Amino acid sequence: MDLMVVAADAMRQDAVRLQRIAQNLSNALTPGYKKQVASSQPFGAQFDAANAAGQPARAGASMASVQARLDPSAGTLRVTGSASDVAIDGDGFFELAHPSGAVYSRRGDFHVDANGRLVGALGLPVMGAGGEIRLTAEPFTIAANGDITQAGAVVAKLRTVRLARAELLEPVGGVYALGGATLEDVAAVPRLRIGYQENSNVDSAREMVGMTETVRHFESLQKLMQGYDEVLEKSIRKLGEF
Repeated sequence: MDLMVVAADAMRQDAVRLQRIAQNLSNALTPGYKKQVASSQPFGAQFDAANAAGQPARAGASMASVQARLDPSAGTLRVTGSASDVAIDGDGFFELAHPSGAVYSRRGDFHVDANGRLVGALGLPVMGAGGEIRLTAEPFTIAANGDITQAGAVVAKLRTVRLARAELLEPVGGVYALGGATLEDVAAVPRLRIGYQENSNVDSAREMVGMTETVRHFESLQKLMQGYDEVLEKSIRKLGEF
């Protein structure tokens, strides 16, 4: 196997990991954000798969791609005291309407827009049991079971869903498309915490450590390639002397 191919492939993987770490750090304070984790197959498995397929490594060909998956674990809860701030206690996601279809989010800072729709922070309509939730200008309250009350009457109910394999959700501009995840047919409604916001699940200190490790690994591969190139150059010169 060509050493240069192995090193170049590893450097490409490091570059992808750095992109994911930068994305996580830039959203460390974004409510409801789920960090992205970059992973790849062990080198031995990549090597065996390439040989089994009869596709030996060659210059410019990547042996494996880095896969980015979400860490759907819940973040800590922060008290806001606002009656329109809602956090999900346990598993579940809010469903929002997006031009491309239904999307999902754990971010629950809601407000009523100029058209009377209940929307999230990104301006996307929040879905209820019967579709988009429309309210009047009067104050409203949200109960722990998702019921929305206005003028003394229940006018809507927040739609919350549970997802199987939530790590396969696809980020779409601050929210998540279904991707490889699937909706679970669960009747129980997650309990909501009113007056709370869920923090992102990004550990900034751990991300910084990961960034340092990845940069050092990238630099070591650069030195390896430079050293290998120098050895080749000296070998060619020696051959030219004969």
